[in-house]
Amino acid sequence: MISLAWKSLLKWTIKNTLIIWVANVLIFTIITLLDQNVSVLSAFFTKAALFETGIAFLVGGIMAFSSSALPSKAREHISKSEQQWSIDNLKAGERKANKYLLLAVVLFVQSLIISILGY
Repeated sequence: MISLAWKSLLKWTIKNTLIIWVANVLIFTIITLLDQNVSVLSAFFTKAALFETGIAFLVGGIMAFSSSALPSKAREHISKSEQQWSIDNLKAGERKANKYLLLAVVLFVQSLIISILGY
């Protein structure tokens, strides 16, 4: 059986992947209506998926890094905040980042499949 955390992570990833692809189809349709030269737009989905992969990796990396010790200690000293760094904060930040990293991996695999199919 799949644990509840994995089910939640999988559900979040599938939902966001579908939202991204609906947005890609809408953008592709609008661009196609404005410019009738579809042969130029044939690589749109591969490039869009690679771009989205980069953004998802960047967001996940920033989220993971922001919960690590260095930025947390810098925030403590600069803003004189009372919130101290702990391993629990690190683990919580990494759990949030894992969602975006999994989404990026799924988008990357999709872009590879699309490029192999030749669309």
